Amino acid sequence: MLVLPPILSRLAPGLFNDFRMGMLVYAAIYSMAILSLNLLTGYAGQITLGHGAFIGVGAFATGYLTWWWGFPFITGFIVSAILGGLLALLVGLPALRIRGLYLAVSTLAFGVVMERMVFNRESLTGGQAGTTVPVPKMGSFEFIREADFFVICFALLICIWVFDRGIVASKVGRAFFAIREDEDVAASFGVDVARYKLLAFVTSGVIAGIAGSLYGVAVGVAQVESFTLEFSLSFVIIAVVGGLGSRRGVVVAAVFFTVFPQLFPFLDGNIEIAGSILLIYTLARHPGGLAQAFLEARDAKAAAAAKKGEAETDDLPTVLPSLPSVGAPRADAMTSGIVAEAVDIKVSFGGLQALNGASLAIPHGKIVGLIGPNGAGKTTLFNVMSGFIRPDSGQVTFKGKDVTRMAPHGRAAMGLGRTFQLIGLGKNLTVRENFLLAQHCAATYPIAKALLRLPGVASGERVLEERAREAISALGFERFTDTPVRNLSHGQQRLVELGCSLVTSPELLLLDEPSGGMSPAAAESLAERLIDIRDKLGRTVLLIEHHIPLVLAVCDEIYVLNFGEILAHGTTEEITSSPEVIAAYFGEAVA
Repeated sequence: MLVLPPILSRLAPGLFNDFRMGMLVYAAIYSMAILSLNLLTGYAGQITLGHGAFIGVGAFATGYLTWWWGFPFITGFIVSAILGGLLALLVGLPALRIRGLYLAVSTLAFGVVMERMVFNRESLTGGQAGTTVPVPKMGSFEFIREADFFVICFALLICIWVFDRGIVASKVGRAFFAIREDEDVAASFGVDVARYKLLAFVTSGVIAGIAGSLYGVAVGVAQVESFTLEFSLSFVIIAVVGGLGSRRGVVVAAVFFTVFPQLFPFLDGNIEIAGSILLIYTLARHPGGLAQAFLEARDAKAAAAAKKGEAETDDLPTVLPSLPSVGAPRADAMTSGIVAEAVDIKVSFGGLQALNGASLAIPHGKIVGLIGPNGAGKTTLFNVMSGFIRPDSGQVTFKGKDVTRMAPHGRAAMGLGRTFQLIGLGKNLTVRENFLLAQHCAATYPIAKALLRLPGVASGERVLEERAREAISALGFERFTDTPVRNLSHGQQRLVELGCSLVTSPELLLLDEPSGGMSPAAAESLAERLIDIRDKLGRTVLLIEHHIPLVLAVCDEIYVLNFGEILAHGTTEEITSSPEVIAAYFGEAVA
């Protein structure tokens, strides 16, 4: 593909003319542009409706530097990439606080502002006349032929494809996917959500700037009419039809939308209508786009296998498998004393006082239970301990350090793991991908190495893969390794979540109703596993649980929370005989 076009265009100019080579040039450029959008929206889940503005910046910057100032193309190319990244960084800042519809509206406003207030300024872009973008030169050789310019475009497309594939296969890609699935779950695994959101915007902007630089050369001029709101929305249509999150799918769609209108004249001028029809059909029949359509047979087979496996393992939760083996204790692991403590925690939501001076201490090597009626504030206290809620007053310490204002990913890096009441996993990720995601903090190679796929990344990933394989094998889930978690039963998802929370050897494990969805027999077996976590793995556990027999069987001490206040604290015998606890929670004395 790199060598033949220039040769064939000279040997058979009638067959491989500039028109046909030009179609391939636009296909390659659109593929790069759509890959940049797919990285941001398909991988990281950040909706953008003004993506065409990044491409416009690349085109105008290249024209401005090469035509007006006489710089070589490579200078304009590099500056376009940098400007695209910087502009995307500014657009990404609101994404740290808003998401969904509000983020979409803000990016839409950005696109409109760029079109009407920046690209129209004569001093910057030449106004309505635009800016000429000359063809690249290499010494005395000019890339006038489309076939020659295609070599540059296709070589860059290959580089971006490989770069994209490297991201997906590293902790960076897994962090993006986790943010797309659930930001709280991502943070609980140690992902710095704000940092990776901005990284997704900047990386996407850089690639879009590159595509814009090449687009300006292909068209020959950068004009405001080329980078309208319709231009931005066309990329959204292409991405959705191709299948957000699928590298192959979006590139196939990009080629389709650029090549087919040229091959079939009746589509010329009607591509927006055809695209709209395809979009409606995609959303109605294949929300995952072309990628979903191509993989439906495999997904159906996997779902059937999972369903069959679920039917065959209805008794699986009755006797839970052994817990996965974990690594050696952390270098800074505590051997005694109080691992974590909350002191006089107060949290209010409007007029509701969720916690009112609640305090608890978790000794090393113990299982501490936290029980109480629904609405007592248990999950709120859990979220305060793990960093998802900042208290109005009070202090939280972990391993002797004040972490009251520390973000969840920082506490995860210190060795605090947790599960969620509603399953803290990436439901659309496979079991293997979830176990790899859970090891985010164990992937110690720098982000820059991951992006550039430098030496050390592959070896680090092999270690994570091996640890994930061992953990999955210990759970007895080998046949579900590549099954999306959403296709597992609730009980199986609970096991995967517990395994993921243990795979990086957390020093403190916060479990939020781990027996939810399990049968009574399974809960008894879970009790044995929790005791193994304490006695064999040497971990400390804080447990929220409504299954009282389980709590009484495993907990060394229990806190009872009622109306946001600690009602009682003591051993199981002391708690079950407390008149206040009986009146507030048990209802009658426990035999």
